[in-house]
Amino acid sequence: MLKYIKAFAIGCFIIPVLTVTVSYLISIYLDLVPKCIPFIDGCTSISRTGRYEPVKYFFKFFMFIYVLFLFFYWNCLISYLQNQNKIPLYTLSILSLIFLILYLIFLGEGKAYEFFRRIGIYIYILFIILTQYFVSKRIIKNKSFLKGKFNFKFVNLKNLLSLFLIIVGILLLPILIIKIDEYPNIKNIISWNYFVLVQLYFLVSYFSLKVK
Repeated sequence: MLKYIKAFAIGCFIIPVLTVTVSYLISIYLDLVPKCIPFIDGCTSISRTGRYEPVKYFFKFFMFIYVLFLFFYWNCLISYLQNQNKIPLYTLSILSLIFLILYLIFLGEGKAYEFFRRIGIYIYILFIILTQYFVSKRIIKNKSFLKGKFNFKFVNLKNLLSLFLIIVGILLLPILIIKIDEYPNIKNIISWNYFVLVQLYFLVSYFSLKVK
């Protein structure tokens, strides 16, 4: 079981990061988005890199593959934990998947897209970082049973990372909601960096598993 969890973990890191990166590069080549270092300049949003034809077909296809990896990762990992109440963990993970799927379905498609671009994607992020945090806490809580299976230096690291994302998310939420004319690209800069940190959790998860 653990070797599959480890494979799904690295997939949850590589697939979305490569998908967004390649989509952005293709969009630049096709003159669909401006060229910059988005983590610093924020000249475009992540959504914009994948919402125009023909790039959106590539973007949606591989992001739906990411959804599958994410589903199997959470399902396998939560199932592997001790026999305590797992319903809250399953609920959080499923809710994050639902809002990610809805965001991808409506990406660039009319008025519904506006809602999921402005609100739905943040609900997905909220649920995924909560899932990350509480799953990490559950692993730490069961350390005596799992110490031979997990490297707890990395488990503690990903727990701190998820807690950091929760705190920073709360602090930055007003900036993401309100319009700041003096810094029009600040939302994009935050989104790009936050996106990488959320996916970095899965890379740390990969190294936390003691499976060759």
